[in-house]
Amino acid sequence: MSNKLVEIAEDSARGGFFLFTGNALSLITLAIGSIIVARLLGPENYGLLSLSLVVPYIFAGLIDFGISSALTRFSAKFRVEGKNGLVVSVLKSGLLFKLLIGIFMSIICLVFSDMFAAYILNRPEIGFLIRIASFLILFQSFFTALNSSFMGLDRMEGSALIMNAQSIMRTTLSPLLVVLGFSVVGALTGHILSYTIATLVGSLILLKYYRGLGSPSNNSFKYNIKLMVGYGFPLYLSALLDLFLGQYRTIILAYFTSNFEIGNFIIATNLSSLINVLVFPLGVLFPVFSKVNPNGDELKRVFRLSVKYTALLIIPAAIIIAILSRDVVYTLYGCSYNLAPLFLSLYILQFLYAGFGSIVLGYLFSGIGETRIILKSNLINLSIFIPLAPLLTMLYSVSGLILALLTSSLPSLSYAVFIAIKRINVNFDLKASLRIYLASFLSAIPIVVLLQFSPLNSLLNLIIASSIFLITYITLIPLIGAINKSDLDNFKLMFGRLKIVWSIVKLVLIYEGRILNLRLR
Repeated sequence: MSNKLVEIAEDSARGGFFLFTGNALSLITLAIGSIIVARLLGPENYGLLSLSLVVPYIFAGLIDFGISSALTRFSAKFRVEGKNGLVVSVLKSGLLFKLLIGIFMSIICLVFSDMFAAYILNRPEIGFLIRIASFLILFQSFFTALNSSFMGLDRMEGSALIMNAQSIMRTTLSPLLVVLGFSVVGALTGHILSYTIATLVGSLILLKYYRGLGSPSNNSFKYNIKLMVGYGFPLYLSALLDLFLGQYRTIILAYFTSNFEIGNFIIATNLSSLINVLVFPLGVLFPVFSKVNPNGDELKRVFRLSVKYTALLIIPAAIIIAILSRDVVYTLYGCSYNLAPLFLSLYILQFLYAGFGSIVLGYLFSGIGETRIILKSNLINLSIFIPLAPLLTMLYSVSGLILALLTSSLPSLSYAVFIAIKRINVNFDLKASLRIYLASFLSAIPIVVLLQFSPLNSLLNLIIASSIFLITYITLIPLIGAINKSDLDNFKLMFGRLKIVWSIVKLVLIYEGRILNLRLR
């Protein structure tokens, strides 16, 4: 790699490490809290809790206007250019905007909560829950803005800290309030308080970094908001479509399925966060793509390697979770969630698209400013999902909804891939992707056989099967040529300075190197 790419890779690995560890700890903590609350409430009440959050989540997404993405983009861009005054000005305007509009929309949700419960969710009896949840709009939207600001400033440790503050508070407060007898109201209140506390903590941390940047430029509030919305609005519309897609599917479920089925589906989506532990650190690619020349070879190389290295992690993880879904669900949530294993196996399949850039393409287009492409891609997805989802849900319940989701994603991804190749002139290492798929599927064969005859309980199945899969996979990827010596050198450059993880990564790289040597003899 060139010196600039080496520097970018090292910065990205550092940022990715903080995001990975922070997000991993956060998700593990949240998972523990989710398991406790889900077991305490049962499938039906857990489904009710999920429905009460739909309207606040919609409002929190509506009020962003692309400001969060713009905070990351312009903080990174201006900081690299040495324009700290502009960084300060953008942060001040963006955060103030999110605060004011968050207060306004929380009041709107509070006033019209009964109407939303009746006409959006087909559950008029949960208007009181939506009134409580309306306070979430302010704190969650500001929390998102703080997180984006930390990423733009390359202060990933700040992002990790507030994520963990939120997860610890939620995991502590929600189960405690349920145990004290407050049921769904208690779980919901703990959820809101966790964002409140994390937002206050994050604000204090960001204020420290903010003061260290110096004085703001003379740009007006109006000018800064116009600049950020001008960049971020296509991304906002794209995110709005994603938000609508996510909440629309819950609304479809509210009309065509029971609270019990919804509770099982939410468990499946919660468990998909096992994959998101690996996906979330890739957020460092956003500022990375902003730093390289969009017309140069560096962008093409960063993209090609990003897709390959993403696929190396995401594809095998998706396959092993799909196969072990029953053992995962029963170990963590118990047998009462008996529909969740099937839902998880189907839902997790969307991550198999990673080998064709499904995760990296969004970061590429955002980083180089081609946000309209993301918008068009999401419009394609939505135009197919909107009519297909209710039809398949009526016919096949929750499984039909997941099938509609998987189907609508393919044309959208195809469009994004076509534009990336033709307009941006990037390319994919398709041979590497296909070999990663092959290694993953071959590694799954002994697991499938084991599960057919295993007399062990779910926990032991998880431990033994996961270990066999991991050993088989890391043995096969060098043997079949999914990685090479150049990749091992890249990993050394990226992770060599991260002392905490280097000892583990080093052992894996030594093993991979020896397998490669055997293959090349």
